[in-house]
Amino acid sequence: MALFLKDEDVNRCLSMADMLEAIETMQRRFGQGAAYNLARRKIVAEGGLLSVMGGGLFYDKVLGVKTYTVVSGKYSFQVSLYDAATGELLCYTQANRLGQLRTGATTGVTVKYLSNSDSATLGIIGTGTQAPTQLEAICQVRGIKEIRAFSRTPERRESFAKTMSDSLGIKVIPVDSGEQAVTGSDIVVCIAANMEPVLRGEWLSAGATVIGAGPTTWRAREVDDEVLTRADKIFVDSLEQALVESGDMASAVDRGIMQWSRLQELRHAVAKTLPGRDDPSQIIFAKLMGTGVADVAAAKLAYDRAKAQGLGMEMDW
Repeated sequence: MALFLKDEDVNRCLSMADMLEAIETMQRRFGQGAAYNLARRKIVAEGGLLSVMGGGLFYDKVLGVKTYTVVSGKYSFQVSLYDAATGELLCYTQANRLGQLRTGATTGVTVKYLSNSDSATLGIIGTGTQAPTQLEAICQVRGIKEIRAFSRTPERRESFAKTMSDSLGIKVIPVDSGEQAVTGSDIVVCIAANMEPVLRGEWLSAGATVIGAGPTTWRAREVDDEVLTRADKIFVDSLEQALVESGDMASAVDRGIMQWSRLQELRHAVAKTLPGRDDPSQIIFAKLMGTGVADVAAAKLAYDRAKAQGLGMEMDW
């Protein structure tokens, strides 16, 4: 019997705390060689695109694949989860909410392992659908006392600030520029759908941890060259994907400003096979593009929780 889940089922059975634990476990086991990531591939058609990505959790004996379409600016996400021993379909789930939680939790785990433990101020550029879970996850792993939020539309950033202040119980301040959001912040998150840089390296303070979690195309840049040159270390969630999905770094490499050899994968910092932050004054940049193996870990969590709570629809498949 295969379990079919809708976004509302996922929302009912999962919390950010659950997802943080699942993603942290996945990254640790991935760093130990007990998981596999299938990098994203895209089919671009006249009216939109289809993306496919996946992974295997050998420690959990499951395999999975995520597919999603983007047509006329609208996204539709799904994940299929399979029993690695029998090949049977275990779960087919909508993954809009699942993806929000997975994306936020990946940032949360990154912050946990790469930021200074006393980080208390957070600046975010971008207040779209992925932004709330970024803040929620970070606030669960660090004692954040103040958040400054910027987006291009004043009404949106003001509404976002009020909503997130109420949700998190932490003061979220709408600001008038990216520079105001970033200056003096211990942690900086970029999650804006921009083609040109929204973050300048000159705004960063010593010891800052910078998360780039926005566009995943070689044409789009979130951060300027100075962010990359000032960063003492650069982490990614997939070296393979970075070559074609990080416009920031692809552009810098093409112009001789940095080398791909600088990159380290997040999984090794979580598994502690490589050090994360070495010094409180270091500036750390992490480019998070989203991985199929993380989607599989998220889907396995949703499957287990939904089964335990009697959610979803079972079908003889």
